[in-house]
Amino acid sequence: MSKVQSESKIQPAPLSVEPQQMKNSTAAKTALIDLVWVLSTLYVLKYAFLQFHSFWTYAGPISLLASLAVATWRLKRNNQTWQSIGFIHDSSHLKLTLWTVGALVLTILMGNVASQIAEALVANPEALSEQSTNYMQNRFAEVPGNLGLYLMWIAISWLIGGFTEELLFRGFLINRFENLFSKIPFAIVFAILFQALIFGQQHMYYQGVVGLVSTGIIGIVSGVIYVLCKRRLWALILSHGLANTLGMTMLYLS
Repeated sequence: MSKVQSESKIQPAPLSVEPQQMKNSTAAKTALIDLVWVLSTLYVLKYAFLQFHSFWTYAGPISLLASLAVATWRLKRNNQTWQSIGFIHDSSHLKLTLWTVGALVLTILMGNVASQIAEALVANPEALSEQSTNYMQNRFAEVPGNLGLYLMWIAISWLIGGFTEELLFRGFLINRFENLFSKIPFAIVFAILFQALIFGQQHMYYQGVVGLVSTGIIGIVSGVIYVLCKRRLWALILSHGLANTLGMTMLYLS
C-alpha cells in the first residue's frame, strides 16, 4: 500500500453535525426577526387605533389579535406550531385543575399586593388611585347592569386575555426572548422579565401606573408558572379567563 493511500484512509470524515454555537446564533437571529415583526405590529397598530376616540376601547384587543396572526405566520415560517410552544392538553385533568386554581389564586394575590406597593411608593397615591379608577370607568362605564355588554366583554376577556395574551406573551415571547438571549447565562430569567415588562406596559393605557406594576408582576408570576408547568399553557389560559370573568362580574354588579 502506498503512503498516499495509507494517509487517505486515516483522514477523519468531515463533521456533519452543525456546531452548537452556530445553532444558537441562527436561533437568536430568527428570534430577533420574529420579535421585530410581532412587537412592531403590537405597538404600531395600538398607537394608531388609540388616536381615534371611537376605537380607543378596542385598541388593545385589535392589536393583540393582529400580533397573534403575525406570530402564527412566523411560527409557520420556522416550521413550528402553537402546540410546539405549549398549546397542548395536559394528560392529567387533576394536575391541570390544581395548576389552574393555584395560578388563579397566586396571580390575583400578587397583582393586588403589587398594586398596593405601587400606590405606597408614589408621592400622591390619592391622585394615582383616582387616575386608575378613571381609566377603568372610561373603558367599562356602561358595563354595570348591562347584560348584553357584560356578556360581550366576557367573550372578549376569554378570547383576548385567556387565549391571545397567554399564547402571545407566555408562549411566543418567552420562547423568542430565551432564544435571543441564549448566549448569556439565565436566559430564561431575562425572557420572563422582558415579556412581563411588555405585558404590564400594554395595560397601562387604561389602568395607569398601578396597572403597569400589577400586571407586570402578574406577567412574571405567569411566566414562572409556564416554565414550572413544563411550558404548557392551558392552566394559564383557564386561570386568566376565570380572573377576567371574576373582575368583569364585579363590574357588572357594581
